[in-house]
Amino acid sequence: MSLPNMKKQKSGYYYRTRFTDSEGKKHQRYFSGFGTKKEAEAHYKKTSLEYEQGIKNETKINPGTFGEFIERWFNSSYKYSVAETTAYTNWSLIRRHILPYFSAYQLDQITSFMIVEFYASKLEGGLSPKTVREFHNILNRAFEEGVDLSVLEINPVKKAKPPKLHYKEHSVWTKKQTQKFLEGVEGTDNEVFYILAIFTGMRRGEILGLKWTDIDFEQGKIYVNRSLARVHGKGLVLKDVKTRRSRRQISISPYVILKLQEQKAKFNPLLNLNNEMVFTSSTGNYKDPNNVLREFNRLVRLADVPKITIHDLRHLHATMLLKNGENPKVVSERLGHHDVGITLDIYSHVTPDIQDLAATRLEQSYFSED
Repeated sequence: MSLPNMKKQKSGYYYRTRFTDSEGKKHQRYFSGFGTKKEAEAHYKKTSLEYEQGIKNETKINPGTFGEFIERWFNSSYKYSVAETTAYTNWSLIRRHILPYFSAYQLDQITSFMIVEFYASKLEGGLSPKTVREFHNILNRAFEEGVDLSVLEINPVKKAKPPKLHYKEHSVWTKKQTQKFLEGVEGTDNEVFYILAIFTGMRRGEILGLKWTDIDFEQGKIYVNRSLARVHGKGLVLKDVKTRRSRRQISISPYVILKLQEQKAKFNPLLNLNNEMVFTSSTGNYKDPNNVLREFNRLVRLADVPKITIHDLRHLHATMLLKNGENPKVVSERLGHHDVGITLDIYSHVTPDIQDLAATRLEQSYFSED
């Protein structure tokens, strides 16, 4: 390999180099993403040695532009490895945000600094850190596969730190407000839906995706296996829950068991998708999550309780458990979180209440008679 043609640009150091493969053909390569000149030189020496030792005899694929690569990667690899709804959502993020910024660049010209600048521009444009982290995850996966497939030498996303997440405190009802709402929905078609949301912490789609075979009335368990979701071009479909943690079992109380038994007794098997689904529309089809949302907002107004989102019922469940002194690990398992740290981060505002309860329990234990 010839001596590198090294230059410095705003985003860092890069160099071009030429080499001759085992068949005598001459090639030119471009390497970028180096923070210092020393890093670029070290990379050059390592790469030169590998070629001299015959480790790299094959010709690298011309990566082309970022736009060409990301579309090929998405359609040939990514969309077959994730849920259909996830693929549709993330392609929308790619098309609306990532492609307009990087599309014209050669893939191997994109540096870590350029990616950091992209994150900053999106934050300044009003997007949340959570959304920007989604960009980071997509880019990292795409570039990493580019390295694995020998399209790229390095993954510049590895050194581009995404913004930190700042969990906001969620609005939840008090015990009296929760009781008032449940009194208001008593006897309505979706009463059991709201009971499950509040007393199990399940997501809206998970509740609407329940089948009777997912409920063990004797053991008092609900097995979360799937979720009802709207898929672009297909309408409402049942899909497997997205992660191993999301596929879980949730213990339910005698009150919830009784309400579910009442729900089952009311259903007409002829109008219930082969009598499988716990919740259906009036015609026996899947219950539309958007209709449930509209009804929830109406019932909140009628109950005259503070306005919260339907997803906040999940947060209400977690908050009630934590304030009652429940182990955060148990709460994390019921919610289907990846690990307990996520639960503690989201519900950090409840921590002072847990601390007070722990202090009181310790004192009671210390001074109690054995």
